Amino acid sequence: MVEISILVPVYNVEKYLEACLDSILQQTYTDFEVICMDDGSTDRSGDILDAYAIKDKRIRVIHKSNSGYGETMNAAVQLAKGKYIGIVESDDTIEGDMYQVLHDTITKHGLDLVKADFYAIWDNKDGTVRKEYCSLTNNREMYNNIINPPTWTKSYLVDKFTWNALYKKELIIENNVRYNETPGASYQDNGFWFQTFYWAKRVMFLDRAFYNYRQDNVLSSVHDNKKVYAMKNEFDFIRKFMVDHRTENRELYQICFHWRMLAYIGTLERIDLQFKLEFAKTIEKERRLYEGQKEACYDYMTEKQLAIIKDPVAYVEDVLIRFREITKEAISGYDNIIVYGAGEYGKRITYRVKEQKADAQAVKVAVTSLEGKRIECQGETICEISECMGNKDVSLVILAVKEGSAAFYDMLGTLKKLQFPNIMTASAKKIDEKDVDKWKGRLEDKGGTGAGTD
Repeated sequence: MVEISILVPVYNVEKYLEACLDSILQQTYTDFEVICMDDGSTDRSGDILDAYAIKDKRIRVIHKSNSGYGETMNAAVQLAKGKYIGIVESDDTIEGDMYQVLHDTITKHGLDLVKADFYAIWDNKDGTVRKEYCSLTNNREMYNNIINPPTWTKSYLVDKFTWNALYKKELIIENNVRYNETPGASYQDNGFWFQTFYWAKRVMFLDRAFYNYRQDNVLSSVHDNKKVYAMKNEFDFIRKFMVDHRTENRELYQICFHWRMLAYIGTLERIDLQFKLEFAKTIEKERRLYEGQKEACYDYMTEKQLAIIKDPVAYVEDVLIRFREITKEAISGYDNIIVYGAGEYGKRITYRVKEQKADAQAVKVAVTSLEGKRIECQGETICEISECMGNKDVSLVILAVKEGSAAFYDMLGTLKKLQFPNIMTASAKKIDEKDVDKWKGRLEDKGGTGAGTD
């Protein structure tokens, strides 16, 4: 028997996997096994795992067809032989004394689980790592004391991450704590977090950081702009769990609502523009539903968070999409609408144009130079502005950059050199011949060359 089973779910993380495994194997506490669940990786992750398993017998590798995070983690728990369970995500790393300290704490105090602060990390271009200390909570009372979550419900307000912790396996097995297995879903650690707190009677939070939580893995769920309802599915799962277990603690439902709404705000920020309005309407609908059921609670929200939740549609329109000035009337009378710029302004303006344009109007997205790349913006293949010169008289070019910026002056210079007659700013202000001298003067003051890009 080993003391600790460390569960490592793996899917296409070849760039980070070796550093992750090295950090586990270099632990000062050594009585552990590492269960690596290869969830159908299509990169070199499987080969890396096999090579490490040969080098260190504490590593067990299970190769399986892709089934998603929830099913993978449930299978890993069943395979665990340890008295305690730890979780390390395969693009993260841990400090060398993490499991020594967590194990000493959980055994000394007879805890069901112990959690600690963590670091957010990013790779710098020079090969160094940027680390930012993250506290579980601002409530100092929560730290270094034994807490019973069912009687101190506010402990559920501590950050929900599951990997910066050590759990008594008995807590998980005896209470049938399971991850939600919705296929293709993400954020399924939320349900696991809630269940462990629901059943635990002895919990401790440590004000030290041991876990390095990676922020810059582009394949991570937090960067996936297509998964719209994953958080909703997870909090529906949590609420169903409470209902199924006949939970009568009203405050627990309210805290669940709080976390649901904060997760929805994060979803609004993350998802693609085409999904934002639809999801904002979902937030509005659910807020009204839970208000009617007396489950809504706004006590723990900031003023900004509350403003978003109270009117999510307006927040999406005015803050996340913006550019309401781009109306049907503003772009009418032209056969072609050319959005010049493919950055954040370009994405939002292209969205507005496609929403407002007439059926007969064509939309193009252009930049000054593609430098040999082939990319898209809001479903449109980006071209170079020099390729858009046909039918200039019936084309409207919208400068999709901040008015008055260096890029604005440079791009305006490019348009004038190419003799585009119809130009509009991002705020839908037409630049006519009367304005040319003014802009030319500013271009000269700025030393504009007409060679700028978005």
